[in-house]
Amino acid sequence: MKVSKEFKVGLLVILGIFLLLLGVNFLKGSSLFGKNRVFHTVFTNSSGLQVSNEVQLNGLKIGQVSSVGLHPENPNIILVSYTLNDNELQITNSSVIELISSDILGTKALDLKLDITPRNEFAYFENGDTIPGTIAKSLETQISEELLPLKKKTEELIKSVESIIVSVNAFWDTSAAYTIDEGLDEARYAIAKFGDLANNLSYLIKKETDRVDVILSSVGGITENLSNKSEQISGIINNLEAITASVADADLKPLVGNLSTTLVELNELLTSVNQGEGTIGALLHTDSLHNELVNTNLAIQSLLEDMQRNPNKYVHFSLLGRKVKGVQLSQPEEDKLREILK
Repeated sequence: MKVSKEFKVGLLVILGIFLLLLGVNFLKGSSLFGKNRVFHTVFTNSSGLQVSNEVQLNGLKIGQVSSVGLHPENPNIILVSYTLNDNELQITNSSVIELISSDILGTKALDLKLDITPRNEFAYFENGDTIPGTIAKSLETQISEELLPLKKKTEELIKSVESIIVSVNAFWDTSAAYTIDEGLDEARYAIAKFGDLANNLSYLIKKETDRVDVILSSVGGITENLSNKSEQISGIINNLEAITASVADADLKPLVGNLSTTLVELNELLTSVNQGEGTIGALLHTDSLHNELVNTNLAIQSLLEDMQRNPNKYVHFSLLGRKVKGVQLSQPEEDKLREILK
């Protein structure tokens, strides 16, 4: 049975659409055949969480985020949906989902805090349930919590030292008090610079974290596309190797020799024609044929003009008299007609 080109094109289009749908579902974090369980969690802030980020349990990936968006009933909160690959994992109703940074670069992930002790008889979450969620402290927040108390304590210490200096100032000379004031000013300046450095560090970490998240997401997509196309790339390389081997094995010397011989013969033929040899050369280099054709044309034109002027010389009708057979021509006309017929 012969398959038409239209059927082949339609089959390829349907196959391409099917593969596209599979790829979109995979990037969304859904199972290719829709068998994974889906759960939901709400947060007050997404903190940079994106689709396809991991869902972890004790550092092990057990699923990935399928969607991140505003809650349809309350736009002030974020609704996160994710799938779990392990259908055998039972999640107790006392477990929570924590939004964390999975590495030092700040890549976001969901961490399942599994509690083996359920709260009541409805012991486990089912497919489609909403699991409570919390947000872990970010690296920026931790740095701020560590540096700000130190800054406050340093400022309090400086105030205490200043009060002591003011108290002792009455017993000290002017030059010593001036030196201490300069030292305190330098200490204040250094503490202010330290605070600015901490703020700049927090801003830099937040900015570079978002940029690295985008870069890692792009690299992950490129790696995944290359992995999906590995079989096609291998097929192309194999085809190129087969073509190269066929060209290497082919004996091209006879073909090149025949082509060279043909070009030499063609060159010789064109040379002989150009020199006027043969029928074609004679026609191209002499004008005898042209002159004969011109003379013949002139004779035919003269004969036609005479037939138009004297038609009775060539056709004769008689109702009463004797019918003359043939065309009556003069002797010069008969000679001219014979030359034409020759």
